[in-house]
Amino acid sequence: MNYVTYAIPFFILLMAIELFWGHLIERQTYRLNDTLNSLTMGLLSRVVDLLRLGIAGTVIGWLVSGFGVAQITVESAWTWLLVFVAYDFCYYWKHRMGHQWRILWASHVAHHQSEAFNLSTALRQTSTDYIGFIFYLPLYLVGLPVQVVMTVGSLNLIYQFWVHTEHIRRLGPLEWIFVTPSNHRVHHARNPEYVDRNFGGVFVIWDRLFGTFTDEQQGQPCRYGITHALHSWNPVWANLHIWIETGLFAWRAPSWQDKISVWFKPPSWAPADRPKASNDWQQPRYDPAISNFTRCYCFLQYWFVTAGGLAAVLLSPSLPYSLSLTIFGAVATSLFVHGSMLEGRHHALKLESLRLGVLAIIAAVSPQIWPILSTNFALYGLVYCLVFGATLPMNRASVWLRTVRTGIS
Repeated sequence: MNYVTYAIPFFILLMAIELFWGHLIERQTYRLNDTLNSLTMGLLSRVVDLLRLGIAGTVIGWLVSGFGVAQITVESAWTWLLVFVAYDFCYYWKHRMGHQWRILWASHVAHHQSEAFNLSTALRQTSTDYIGFIFYLPLYLVGLPVQVVMTVGSLNLIYQFWVHTEHIRRLGPLEWIFVTPSNHRVHHARNPEYVDRNFGGVFVIWDRLFGTFTDEQQGQPCRYGITHALHSWNPVWANLHIWIETGLFAWRAPSWQDKISVWFKPPSWAPADRPKASNDWQQPRYDPAISNFTRCYCFLQYWFVTAGGLAAVLLSPSLPYSLSLTIFGAVATSLFVHGSMLEGRHHALKLESLRLGVLAIIAAVSPQIWPILSTNFALYGLVYCLVFGATLPMNRASVWLRTVRTGIS
């Protein structure tokens, strides 16, 4: 059973508490643009299920069937605890290799791009992890049912949520056994002495055993993000940029051996004919200037797009595949455009006008294409497009006013 869905309301509540606490003590760790980017990354990682690729399930089913693996009955609490620990051991190696092989870093990098560290960072998940399941194959090959592995995996992921905060400092003896906010802050830091350390999910003992542990130093505060900053609020680009970069490296490599081995090089590696990327860990945070109206617009849009996307995921088993693909495309396009707005791109408002226009056309004709949809769906879609389309002139005015004020100052 996957408990993550049931935990989402508690995630939202805890983020609200952390936001309020930061305001109360005048040490705010949230920025609207960064937080929205993390949340949209989380949304995209959920709606990708609409594609119904099922690569992991297919491979696991084929191996279990091919080797004639008999299923183990997991009943006692001690057996569940043992499976939980075994899962975290596998997670450690998946996570560690995710920082050492480009083919895994290309998907995992999405979780590390935020230059803030708060509970919303935990929701910043990849949409392109179709390989990492191989590290859990030993659990399936010893006979553990898929439901058992999914259950302990969801509990492992839920545990990791609370360690993404700056407001909880040291936790005494617990620091020796469990992953805590302190040692996980080190993992997300881009300071040279902190990079690629502390890979545990629940237990930090793996890092201590295998030499990858580093303690948080009071005199060296963590600077978060990746060493070569992304400088984008675009969740689509955030998921693809390392894949594209590595693909170009492979394309330009002189031999077939190099074309293959490049995928298993460390993220810091670069071909000899290209300069090595510098570690800009002390550079200021990415924070392009945008109007308050744009901030409010993107914030509201996030909740509308999220409601539609998650509803589609819940209903996906009963939806025609063409409709699921259309909804995924609409969500991904929306997040792409709103990311451009948060970046202050000059073409962003034109893209938003185009997006709303195309969505209005799709909404109008959707009941004829997909009879499963009612005319009310078309009506709601048209109202959504018209209402937000009517606000775009105000958005343009706010952008123009900000430009004028910037010029005067």
